[in-house]
Amino acid sequence: MVETNKRVVQFALAEPTAKSVVLVGDFNLWSKDATPLQKNADGVWEVRVPLTEGAYTYQFIVDGTHWMPDPKADAIDDGFGRKNSVVSL
Repeated sequence: MVETNKRVVQFALAEPTAKSVVLVGDFNLWSKDATPLQKNADGVWEVRVPLTEGAYTYQFIVDGTHWMPDPKADAIDDGFGRKNSVVSL
């Protein structure tokens, strides 16, 4: 069965000097391997992710160690003194 109720969401992060960027969130069980981004010619890292309706929290991992929220998205407290970005569909 093919799910047709998904929308494609583009995530992007301008980190031109980064060697790698990965998207982690509750939609991929915070897996560091599930959703790598690709760097475009302008130095912006991008990935498109199909998501069903709902609200999702996420962060980027830059160069394997630096966790950071999306600077262009709303954020909420993660309960541990840090912020997670939020996307709602």
